[in-house]
This record gives sequence, C-alpha cells and structure tokens, in this order.
Amino acid sequence: MNRHSRIVFIVVLVATTPGVMLLLAKSRAAESTVNRWLPGGLTLANPLSATELVVESSAESTVDEKLPPPVISYTVSDVQRWAYARSPEANLIEAEIKAVMRAVDPKDPESCCSALLIRDVLREVALARRADDAMHAAVAYHQLLAAMAASGFVDEALRSQDELISIAEQAERLNLPDGDPLKLQQARVELLDLKSQQRFTELKLRQELSRLTGRDEAEVAIAVMVDSLPTAAPTIVAGQAVQTALAQRHDLKAVTILAARLNTCNLDAARLLMGIVSPGVGLSLATATKGLFSCLKEDHSDDDLGDRRRQANNLVESLRHVIRNETLQAVLDVRAASARLKLIDEQIAIAEDRLDRTEGNIKLANSSPGSDLLIQLQIAELEGQRVGIMKDLALALDELDHARGMAIEE
Repeated sequence: MNRHSRIVFIVVLVATTPGVMLLLAKSRAAESTVNRWLPGGLTLANPLSATELVVESSAESTVDEKLPPPVISYTVSDVQRWAYARSPEANLIEAEIKAVMRAVDPKDPESCCSALLIRDVLREVALARRADDAMHAAVAYHQLLAAMAASGFVDEALRSQDELISIAEQAERLNLPDGDPLKLQQARVELLDLKSQQRFTELKLRQELSRLTGRDEAEVAIAVMVDSLPTAAPTIVAGQAVQTALAQRHDLKAVTILAARLNTCNLDAARLLMGIVSPGVGLSLATATKGLFSCLKEDHSDDDLGDRRRQANNLVESLRHVIRNETLQAVLDVRAASARLKLIDEQIAIAEDRLDRTEGNIKLANSSPGSDLLIQLQIAELEGQRVGIMKDLALALDELDHARGMAIEE
C-alpha cells in the first residue's frame, strides 16, 4: 500500500469509527495513572510530602523573581485532618457544651446530673460530625483526582485530533477521496466542550475542598494533589470490620451513654437528646420539639422513666443494626470494585497480546495496515474504564473508613 492509499485508509477509519478521536487520545494516556496530570511535572516517583506546604515569607525577606513559584501539596490525610478540625457543626455543638457547663449550679445535684449527661452525649455527637466532614473531604479529593485525569485525557485527544486534521487536509490537497477535515473540526469542537466541562468540574471540587477544609480558595486553586487513586484493595474481613465499627462509631457511643445513664434527675435533658442522637434527626428537630410540646405537663413518674429507658435501648439496638449494614455494604462495594479491576486488567492483557500479534502480521503483510490501530483504540477504551473503576474503589474505601469510625489524626 503506497503512502497516499495509507492516508486515505486512516482518514476513512477515523471518520467512520464512532468515538475514535476520544479513544485514540485515551490510548496515549493508557500507560499513566491519575498523577500523570499533576501540574509541574510531578510524579509518584518523586511526591512532595505534606511538610513542604508553603508559608508566606516575612516582609523583610526578598523575592528572587528567577525562582520558580512555590509548590503547595495536599495529601488525602491533609484534607481529612483540616476538615475534621474545621467542622462547623461540631464546633457549634462543642460551644454549646461549654455554655451549658458554665450555667450549671454546682450546688444543684439535678442540674449537675443533666449537664453531665448533655456534655458526655454531645461530645460524642460532635466527634461523629467531625468524622462526617473528614469523609466528605476525602471523597472530594478522590473525585478531584478523577476529574484531573479526565481533563488530561481530553488534552491528549485534542493533540491527536490536530494530527488527524492535518492528515485529512493533506489528503484534500492531494485530491484523494474521503478527506473530510470539516468533520474532524466538528469533532474537535466537541472535545473543547468536553474539556470545558471537566475544567469546571475540577474548579467546583477545589472550591468544595476549600469550604470543607477552611483553606484559602487561592491556595486550593493551585494546590497539587499528590496522592493517587488506589489500584488494589486491602484484605478486609467483614466480621472484623463490623466489630471495629461497633466499637469505634461515635454516634453509637452517644446513644449508648444516653441509654446507660438515663435517670430521673436528667429525664428532661434526655428527651431532647433523643432527637439529637437518633439517626437522621438533627439539632433543629430537637429544638422544634421543645417548643412543640411545651404545652404538655411534664411527666417525671417512674412509668415515663421506664418508657424512656426502653426507647433509648431500642435506639441503641436500631443504630447497631444500621452501623452493621452500612459497614457490610461498604465492604461489598470495595470487593466489587476490586473484582472489576482484576477483570479489566485481564481484558487489557489479552488486548495487548492481540496487538503484538497483529503488529507482527502487518510486518509479514498478513494483516491490513491500520488493523493494529483498531486494537489500540480498544485498549484505550479499557484503560479509560479502568480509571473509572479506580475512582469507585477509592470512594468505597472512604465509605468503609467512615462506617468503621476510623480515627483521624489531628
């Protein structure tokens, strides 16, 4: 096949194969992971540690304009720790605890009894809220990694698209049939639209990280995310994961404290705390019920105390079942993503073997020129699917850590 015929073949292949431009771009990104798209040429082989965060220099120091701009690096542990410390709802609850304790009359045993119950229960509720915000920060971090990878794929696709347009324009100048640069130009505009979508997704996620962590938006906008999406899942024993969750979850600790220490002296406080510690019920509902039932006569009888204790014990058992289910669901999600990764790795290995054989046959003139390109496109599509599964695995691990009540280092 002469040079002109080969150009025609490639142009026809590109124009008639659905999605070929995007797949061709992905094939060039197949050898890299998410971190390939980090700015500044950073790689996993030479990551920046969290201790290299840049701080503003003093007014007396001088700036050398020839020095490169400082690099600010974030790890997933960084954003979790910052979100854990910042948690607005937890800080509000802890401030309320301090206000309650300041108002306690140490000479009033009943007041002290209620205040101590409120303090100990709300302290666990605040820790649970901090854990929620830390998990949300980890999820945003991993979603951002995936968004940056997608943006990198589009950049590669645009470069490949420009090469294809050049080939088509050359075919048109040589009066060869099927050279259609206008159709390729239209596909390029579609790629630019996709790039715009991915860029705004990245900006939104960076803004979300700024909100969750309390870091300055300008800093988060240029920060380098140095961690990578997971490529394999750790070994997880479901029974041990459930036991860990039941021992460490702060929301369960709050309910358990309430049930164990509920007494006549703190019955009024317990009624309000019920609304706070119950799954899906927040402080606003607890406040609303206080006003809603203010017209009713308070019942301090033994019957009311017994009813409240049974209610609290039922709440403990209900929450234990909820936590067990959440943990087992997260374990299954991790295992499913891990199994899918293994399967797609096998598919990629088979496709690469086919590519090697096809390239050998082309050299022996037993296969048509360009048949290897079709297999490369298939490999590229599989690699793109693999990145999506890696993101699913990362989010499943985030959910599992949250379900188990894993501690966040402050």
